[in-house]
Amino acid sequence: MNHAENNRSPACQHEDVSWRDLELGDIPGLATFAPEGWRVALDVVFLQHFGHGYFHARVAAAAADIVAVGQGIVTGQTGWIGNIIVRPDARNRGLGSRMTREVMARLRRNGCSSLLLVATPLGEPMYRRLGFRKTADYVFMDVPRLPPPATAAIRRLGPADVNDVLGLDATATGETRTDLVTPHLASGWVHIDQDGLLDGYVLPSLGAGLVIAQTPAAGLALLRFKHACFPGTAVVPAANAAALEFLLTRGARETARAPRMALGDEADWRPEWIYSRAAGYCG
Repeated sequence: MNHAENNRSPACQHEDVSWRDLELGDIPGLATFAPEGWRVALDVVFLQHFGHGYFHARVAAAAADIVAVGQGIVTGQTGWIGNIIVRPDARNRGLGSRMTREVMARLRRNGCSSLLLVATPLGEPMYRRLGFRKTADYVFMDVPRLPPPATAAIRRLGPADVNDVLGLDATATGETRTDLVTPHLASGWVHIDQDGLLDGYVLPSLGAGLVIAQTPAAGLALLRFKHACFPGTAVVPAANAAALEFLLTRGARETARAPRMALGDEADWRPEWIYSRAAGYCG
């Protein structure tokens, strides 16, 4: 999700704001920077991605205080903008718009011709002014712990599965996410169809738990597995009717919807293959 305000001590209104890349020493102080409703520990997110070549984050600082942050993730020719957060005492100064432009510029310098984001109600008008358009909706679900699936088709992701998982990810998202996904493969699980072919996977450690599958049988089995073993929230593209029906009929509750927005060409993605996206900052 993108663009929020956060309660901290007042920023000096007469100090100039400086713009720079995120530094490792900044990260511990950002633990509570994200709004409580996002359920995001920003320090954990930034530490997970900091230092990887695909990750680009900027901060705005007034003296020693960070007043705004934002990040970008490069997935081939697509770039994701996320975690655009401005302290409430620093709002109405154009910092959110400036931060978004800072991240956009960094992504474009890294070869991204298509820019994507997921907007909050607060941020959506700003993104529209910057040229973004809505292309889809995500549905946020609170999901109770589910009973485990009665299937032997799910097993640990092994070295022999890596190329199939990366190929499936690329087809489902329309992006090149090898560098983003690879660190999470060791904790992954896969679904094998009756012909012995890999047709889905779950990566519990990537965001809130990424689930991608080619078929409803694989996707729903993996979704049940995720919420039996790694319970929590799910965020599902509105176009994946099978996933939404499955969750709603098992006691899940829709809590919000948010627009996916694009500047430039939308990725050639298959939302019906995404049974739970990873995070708002990377899809």
